Amino acid sequence: MLRVADQPEAARLARRRAVAGGSLLVVAAAAAAAATGVGLARPHAPAAPRQAGTTRTDGAALAAAATNRNLAAAWITAQVSHGVIVACDPLMCATLQRAGFPASDLDPLGTGAGDPLGSGLVVSTTALRTELGARLATIYAPMVVASFGSGQSTVAVRVTAPDGGAAYLSALHSDLLARRQAGQQLVKNRNVRVPSAGQVALAGGQVDSRLLITIATLAHSVPVAILGFSDAGPDASAGMPLRTVSIDGAIGLPHHANYAQTVLAFLRAQRAPYRATVAVTGAGPATRIVIEFAAPSPLGLLTGHPPS
Repeated sequence: MLRVADQPEAARLARRRAVAGGSLLVVAAAAAAAATGVGLARPHAPAAPRQAGTTRTDGAALAAAATNRNLAAAWITAQVSHGVIVACDPLMCATLQRAGFPASDLDPLGTGAGDPLGSGLVVSTTALRTELGARLATIYAPMVVASFGSGQSTVAVRVTAPDGGAAYLSALHSDLLARRQAGQQLVKNRNVRVPSAGQVALAGGQVDSRLLITIATLAHSVPVAILGFSDAGPDASAGMPLRTVSIDGAIGLPHHANYAQTVLAFLRAQRAPYRATVAVTGAGPATRIVIEFAAPSPLGLLTGHPPS
């Protein structure tokens, strides 16, 4: 579920940021003291030579990590709803701020900062994987909505599991079953036209609940011709819903000249969690309406039992 920080949560985040900042100062002071101690104990010991191959490898790894952070930051800024708290290490948080993501929606996790459970998403970087270990992927955030790069430099955007990994996966499975049922009903809806690939996505429960509800509601008033579903996020975990649909915006021209305006008026009148980003491309018979919901996909909208 999308988790918007309330006043107690904001206070918790403020305390966490203070702890993170203090931890960074302690680490810096310890590093300085250690450097001073070594200098006093061994004033004439030369630094060990660094092999050229190692330097090149380290440089390439650092460059790859920086690239992946920038890619993740751009994706989060474009795809994640503002108001969703994103947990990240201080460097990743700084990258997100530079990309335009609101600082008020960030939860910096420094050394010893604890868990990311006050957030809706957590950005898995080398620093956080080192700090949280296997708990990050097994307990705190078992599913990936987008991933960038490979190996140690991978930056993955994960959905936080507020009640633990097992509870989240159980809720995700229940949501999948509900999405399958709703999708199969849409395939049979005479007012909805879907290509074969879209039928597979609907019947398989691959489509976001918000899209399913939006399409079904829209189809009560006007015909809906689906062109395709997309956007589960790059290298997302299997089972992450598709959050974008493109529909024909020129059905029945010239008899339904105001079709696109009718659809747009309906979409723009919706409120959260059914308020989508809408774009219109093309003109005349080539008009397309693109409906996109922000990440992460909420669970329980179809079952009536969203997780806490």
